[in-house]
Amino acid sequence: MKFILKLAKIVLIFIFCSLLFSCGTSDDPGDVIIPDNTINNFIFNNSNYSVLATALNRTSLDSVLNITTQQHTIFAPNNAAFNSFLSEKNYTNINDVPLDELENYLRYHIQPGASTLSEFPDGYIRSLGVGNASNRLLSMYTATADDSFFINNEAEVVLAQGDILLDNGYLNPISTFLSLPSISDFLLVSQQNSNQSFASILAEYSAEDYLDILESEDVVYTILQASEDAVATYLAENNYAEIADIPQTELQAIIDHHVIPQENLRTDAIEDTLQVTTNSGAILKFFENDGPKIQLQNEEIITIVTPNIQAVNGVIQEVDRIIKE
Repeated sequence: MKFILKLAKIVLIFIFCSLLFSCGTSDDPGDVIIPDNTINNFIFNNSNYSVLATALNRTSLDSVLNITTQQHTIFAPNNAAFNSFLSEKNYTNINDVPLDELENYLRYHIQPGASTLSEFPDGYIRSLGVGNASNRLLSMYTATADDSFFINNEAEVVLAQGDILLDNGYLNPISTFLSLPSISDFLLVSQQNSNQSFASILAEYSAEDYLDILESEDVVYTILQASEDAVATYLAENNYAEIADIPQTELQAIIDHHVIPQENLRTDAIEDTLQVTTNSGAILKFFENDGPKIQLQNEEIITIVTPNIQAVNGVIQEVDRIIKE
């Protein structure tokens, strides 16, 4: 009798252990495993990101940031940053923002893949947001200086507070909501790095406020932005100590040769040659030859050194010399 009772106990223990093991390793699609520390769960459980959590939920991006098999890096605006954005846009709350617009803003804050801040370049990258000028992905400028990481010279991540590692990527806190960048925004990024920038040329011209014009989303432009080295070379070749020494008529000629209206001209649209007309009436030919090039009317060739800096109202092609025919 005792032997039978012992045997029964052993059988029950075996059955219990078998059930426990099978439940823990089941591949049944009906079993839902809830991730503990995804980007979405971190945001949802942090009261400092409650507005962001609501926005992600409203756009269904919360589910994207809850998938452990897809890695992302997010620049997460805190409540103060998000509320400042709503106030600037005259929205009472997050539900007032048109859904498509809200989703696009949020996508601009998200990078595909898990990247630490040290892996981002000092330069331009692509975002997941799109612009009004086309359905092309918007660019984003990143740079590290001292103890901070900057986005479009607009938002800052303190390095010691960034790179929060989660199950499906990294989260970086920011206290400024990222606006969708205009052409002017990107031109001013370079001006903050040097006073010999193309933005400084535009600012020095007194007859038109080109930086204000290129902020507007009403008209699409392609801008041939002379690099800082190109501006410095032009000043030296013409014996100018600074941009302010360039006569206004000469500034106008330079600007008109670098502005292509009504075009969102990207180098990936070049098949053989692509012919366009600048604001000055000059005809330029874009072509590929060991990288994107431009042939001027006098048959000189200039090189596009940084292509396809995409803004909401057009695109910037950074070139290696100033055009003045």
